[in-house]
Amino acid sequence: MKIAAGCLITRDGANGIEILLVHASGATFKRPLFGIPKGLVEPGESLAEAARREAQEETGLVVILGAELGSVRQKSGKTVHAFHATVARQSLRLIDARGRCIRHDDENDVCRFYGLADARPMMIEAQREFLDRFAALQTR
Repeated sequence: MKIAAGCLITRDGANGIEILLVHASGATFKRPLFGIPKGLVEPGESLAEAARREAQEETGLVVILGAELGSVRQKSGKTVHAFHATVARQSLRLIDARGRCIRHDDENDVCRFYGLADARPMMIEAQREFLDRFAALQTR
């Protein structure tokens, strides 16, 4: 069974909290196929280490991990474990004025921050659960 780890990366935007979503290069735009930056956990690597590494590889951003958001199983059968994360100060310059990552890798053709209301319908269905878990943390 494949296990992936990633980050639900947030920032404070002009209209509230924004979520960073990526879209795989070559994937369709007809279905909600945006997701969090994530990737497979390598042997000997912790979930947190994998999440931090994958976020930086896919987005070019250094992130600061926060709360664990647990795991979900996607339709593909892959299990994805997520952490809430924020962008480290030294990486803020790598985000342009429109919320796009300047140095994302070639795996993704989109790497951008979206408002919560816009992000949800764009996301892979199983990963929407991470938004709900993040929201629950905010109300505590």
